[in-house]
Amino acid sequence: MRMMHSKFISSLMVIIFLSIIGSSLSFANEVAYKKAPGSSSGNQLVDMGDGTILDTQTRLMWMKLDYWQLNREWVNWYSAQEFSKSMNNRNFSGYSDWRLPTPAEGKSLYNPRKRNFDKDQDKVFMDPVFPKGAGWSTWTSFEKGNQAVTVSFKNEGGKFFQDKLTGQDAFVRLVRGPVGESKTHRNR
Repeated sequence: MRMMHSKFISSLMVIIFLSIIGSSLSFANEVAYKKAPGSSSGNQLVDMGDGTILDTQTRLMWMKLDYWQLNREWVNWYSAQEFSKSMNNRNFSGYSDWRLPTPAEGKSLYNPRKRNFDKDQDKVFMDPVFPKGAGWSTWTSFEKGNQAVTVSFKNEGGKFFQDKLTGQDAFVRLVRGPVGESKTHRNR
């Protein structure tokens, strides 16, 4: 019961926070004001304490853990789509609009000034607000024939087409948003 109450309070804080549009505080300062559990330097990425990370600049909400961290296996593009449906059916963190990111959204997680470590303890350029041990890329929603784009967080980053069924070493991190629009309010 305490966990439900805590989740309700967190949900209520997010809803109130998102309704303050037009106040004199910037979006990032509003998140910081709500004292979310953790954030990146500069408060761009904020750990909301419910399994999600909010990007205060893009207003995208990311799952804190990716498919690899949750299931310890690679995922093809079709299974990534099913994973999205599953998270929506489960109403993960109180939301039912999880999806694969666009290539540009996936690329927004790549930051050459940030260091993190993937599942093999290799360096990836992703903010450490995300837990260590994730995959080094993510599938995206952009598809062309039997291929879809993945975005890499290694080396120089980049976008690559992979076969949707046999893509090697493929991972996915789901996203929702941008938040703060009436159509993306939390389901009750």
